[in-house]
Amino acid sequence: MPAKDLFPEIEPYDTGFLSLSAPHRMYYEQCGNPRGVPVVFLHGGPGAG
Repeated sequence: MPAKDLFPEIEPYDTGFLSLSAPHRMYYEQCGNPRGVPVVFLHGGPGAG
């Protein structure tokens, strides 16, 4: 069963980019209850293996 069938799609209420050392930027999304307990989820980027 595909994961999309297990969990409904969610829409972020905020997105943006964080500036890192030039020329890099990191994209982020904020999803869920804006007044809820914050959780940070990171996944690998370029060269992460």
